[in-house]
Amino acid sequence: MKVLALIDVAHGADIGKVRAGIEEELRASWELYKAGLLREAYATATPTRVVFVLEVESVAEAQRHLSEMPLVTAGLMHIELIELKAFTNWSLLFKA
Repeated sequence: MKVLALIDVAHGADIGKVRAGIEEELRASWELYKAGLLREAYATATPTRVVFVLEVESVAEAQRHLSEMPLVTAGLMHIELIELKAFTNWSLLFKA
């Protein structure tokens, strides 16, 4: 299953601590990529936010892997997970 992860600096987090830990966070995300779990990564117009697309068995698995990332563990990053499903609404165009 695909899971969309919206990852942002946690409200009230010390941005200096985030900057100090970013290299370690990047290494952790690289490990997820090498393992085949992290399939896509995007920057956004919001400089403190990134978007990951993961290929995992469940949302719980995505949560488990991402919660082990250093800045997340330290409470400096917030994650929102969204399960992605096939878009089937186009079938409405072909109703008999």
